[in-house]
Amino acid sequence: MRYNFLLKVLPLIVVLINSFCQAQSYKIQLGSAITAFSYTQANGAKADYLKPSPGSHFGISVSQAILDTSKNLANTSKRSIYFSQHPKVSKVLSFLNYDIGFHYLQMNTVGDLQKIPFAYQTDFVGAQAGFGLLIPIIYGFSISGLGQLSLFKMIHGNQLISNQYFSLADNPQFNTLQFFTGYRGEISKKINDKTSVFIAYQKSQTRHADKSGEATLNFAPTSFLIGLKFLK
Repeated sequence: MRYNFLLKVLPLIVVLINSFCQAQSYKIQLGSAITAFSYTQANGAKADYLKPSPGSHFGISVSQAILDTSKNLANTSKRSIYFSQHPKVSKVLSFLNYDIGFHYLQMNTVGDLQKIPFAYQTDFVGAQAGFGLLIPIIYGFSISGLGQLSLFKMIHGNQLISNQYFSLADNPQFNTLQFFTGYRGEISKKINDKTSVFIAYQKSQTRHADKSGEATLNFAPTSFLIGLKFLK
């Protein structure tokens, strides 16, 4: 099982390592994630007893513009000459930005059913990639908006029912790879030529389709983050 998992994620690891080596900037961020668990029972009824609970979110990522104008000006290749002759195209491409990195995410929930309290506490790690716009504004401020895709795997999870803990390691609704789609908004401010501070709002969710006669579970974390960005 672990061997098959490694084969699945190996291409992703190679892409991440290559991105870290070629990046223009590096980002480190931490904050809080509040996750909504959406559980549909086998009979099709939606559970209304699950309440969002906060958890930690930590990430290390790299950021890269599609076109680095500073390098382009210093180059005499045909590509650089083309962009120097088409400044509007060059400017638009310089606003396009991608972000890719490793993330640690806690997704938790609490609730009670028939006056019996319970809680789910989970730890996930994975990779996250985003693509969108990064636009400088004024006085060193910039704003960005990204569409995001991410892939996470649970590394630890417990279910607390009343006063007893149960492992989620063998629960297929938790222990499989979780694919998320979502978006992110970010505001950053330059501290100096090489360092910026930023705050970010990020929302994503899984989209497991409901199946007749089967229970389904979807995760929808919302993260509030603060971090530092370092230019290479």
